[in-house]
Amino acid sequence: MRPLDQGLRQLFAEPTCIVGVGNTLRSDDGVGVWIAERLADELTSGNRHAVVSAEDVIENHVFRIADGPSRNVLVVDAVHGEGASERGALVFGRLEEIEADGLGWSTHKLALSTAASVLRHHGKDVYLLGIVVANTDYGTAVRPEVVASAEAVLDLLRMSSKE
Repeated sequence: MRPLDQGLRQLFAEPTCIVGVGNTLRSDDGVGVWIAERLADELTSGNRHAVVSAEDVIENHVFRIADGPSRNVLVVDAVHGEGASERGALVFGRLEEIEADGLGWSTHKLALSTAASVLRHHGKDVYLLGIVVANTDYGTAVRPEVVASAEAVLDLLRMSSKE
């Protein structure tokens, strides 16, 4: 079993809120929202996991997430490839560890960092599942490598949330 598969299975052993972050008008940057919207369409109301499409305003959703029943928060977002050079590569771990390691960082660093502080203050464990992107210029085209990774992430999240 790959570390990402194992990490997601452990995460989803408890109720988890999946939060898609991104700007769909900035090319690859919208990948987190794209994933959240597709996953939300598939999860039934009886599922113990929640999905929030926060777009690029996670601060508008942070208190609803903080007050929710989910112990874990998984932020899905585009990241810069400082620690992972290949477009479409995946970065996963506790948000504060990824920030400290500089493995790649969200394109929404300040808002996400602030939201994570609030969530941790409310007893939530916050994780980041990032997809390395290169193009965050204005536009709606998403690069094929990013789409392929997004599809793989969807498959992993689907499988992990059903176990």
